[in-house]
Amino acid sequence: MKKAFREKCFNVKKYNRYYYSKIISNQLYEICKNHKRILLFIPLKNEVDINGLIKRLSREKKEIYVPFMEDLSFKMVKYTLPLKKKKFSILEPLNKNKTLAKIDLAIVPIVGMDNTFKRVGFGKGMYDRFFANLKYRPKIVFVQLKPCISKEKITDDFDIEGDEYISFKVRSKNGDNRINSRYFYLASRGIFNSKKT
Repeated sequence: MKKAFREKCFNVKKYNRYYYSKIISNQLYEICKNHKRILLFIPLKNEVDINGLIKRLSREKKEIYVPFMEDLSFKMVKYTLPLKKKKFSILEPLNKNKTLAKIDLAIVPIVGMDNTFKRVGFGKGMYDRFFANLKYRPKIVFVQLKPCISKEKITDDFDIEGDEYISFKVRSKNGDNRINSRYFYLASRGIFNSKKT
């Protein structure tokens, strides 16, 4: 069921990535400005382009960290330029030094989400392993270009749970009943019921 839902999410039309990303990045900034140490991500072409947000936060002297792939998970490294393309076409800093900094906030890209506020990712499990190994829990904000949410539980126990969700024209906090309401489902054309997948 999760695999079929993931494929459905991949097929959601994203007509104007630049415009969607700008709107979403502005909302993310309002969250990020209240935190000091932040885990972000270097976006792929089908993800929210947060490069402008990274630059803005860097100018404000925030401590920015990004994933650096390592085996079946990733380690957290300080964001530095230049970036180098690795497998899966992921860009990473040349800096390979794992940081021991304790982050306050993690902005996590998703493919989709279910009604338990748990993440459906690319299927590699890297974020799940990373957060499972943390000895503390930062605030976790899920982000994607267009909403793709299952009204049924399709995730596993090990999938990470978010505190907040931001997409184009959709923003919700974990526990917000609006995410499960019929109105929300009908008003947001990018949201799918997993039965239909």
